[in-house]
Amino acid sequence: MSKMLGATYLLMALPVAVSAAGQEASPPQTTILNRASSTITGQPIAMPAPALEVVISRTEIPAGGALPMHRHPWPRYAIVESGRLRVRYEEAGLVREFGPGEAVIEAIGQWHEAQVVGAEPVRIIVIDHVPPGQTNLIRRPN
Repeated sequence: MSKMLGATYLLMALPVAVSAAGQEASPPQTTILNRASSTITGQPIAMPAPALEVVISRTEIPAGGALPMHRHPWPRYAIVESGRLRVRYEEAGLVREFGPGEAVIEAIGQWHEAQVVGAEPVRIIVIDHVPPGQTNLIRRPN
C-alpha cells in the first residue's frame, strides 16, 4: 500500500471514536473557548518577526496571591483551569474576572495586574509566541 493511500485511510478513521471495549463511542466534542483577531483590549494580534517560538506553560497562583503590574511584549493566550482571577488592565481602564474554562487573549505591551478571587488557588495554562529564547513578561519597576 502506498504511503499516500495509508495516510488517507488514517485520516478517514480519525473522526470515529472507539471505546476501550472496541465499540463505537460518541464522537469527540470540541468547544471553542475564544476566537478573535484582537486582544482583550482591542489590539490587533501580530506575531514576532522574523522567527517565533511557542512556549506552553502552567502557572499556579496560591489563594490570596497576586501578579504584580506587568506587560507582555508579544502575543499571550491563557486558559483558566481552576480558581478565579481578577485582572485589571491599567491603560484600557478594564477590569475582568476569569474562571475555570475561560480563555483570554492578553493585551500586548499594556500594563496589567491580577489578583486571586476567593479561597482557591488559580491554575492557568499559558501559550506564548516569542522570538526564540525570549520571555514574554516584563515586570514594572517600582
